[in-house]
Amino acid sequence: MAETLLQIDGLTKRYGGRAVVDDLSFSIEPGECVGLLGPNGAGKTTTLRMALGQVAPDAGSVRVFGLPMPQQARAIKARLGVVAQFDTLDPDFTCAENLLVYGRYFGLPDAPLRARIGPLLEFAALSHKADARPGELSGGMRRRLSLARALVNHPA
Repeated sequence: MAETLLQIDGLTKRYGGRAVVDDLSFSIEPGECVGLLGPNGAGKTTTLRMALGQVAPDAGSVRVFGLPMPQQARAIKARLGVVAQFDTLDPDFTCAENLLVYGRYFGLPDAPLRARIGPLLEFAALSHKADARPGELSGGMRRRLSLARALVNHPA
């Protein structure tokens, strides 16, 4: 049986005495797709931030790939691919350079990393924009580049 991708148990986060996430528990298994739905202020972003180790929970636990977050954050993040809600591409780099620099954050060796850029740009239908900067792309193209960047480290 494959390991559980995400296990959240009793997760709680309070801001100013108000619980924005209150005793939340769920798991995501390989092959499952999960959406977090709710009105503004329901705790969706806070839940994701706790799952990614960006915000410490007040109670409960998060395990990703069976590892505790945030204690094993570095090992977990090496296996994740995340596309942020808002564009975080570097405007000073070309599309290809954005992928290269991001791959270096993971310590990927240069030759395999450079070999990965072409296929990722092709996957994102951006091969013809390899030398363009994000500001020259449409919103949809920037989103596809963000997706390609999230895949640069071969995430699990």
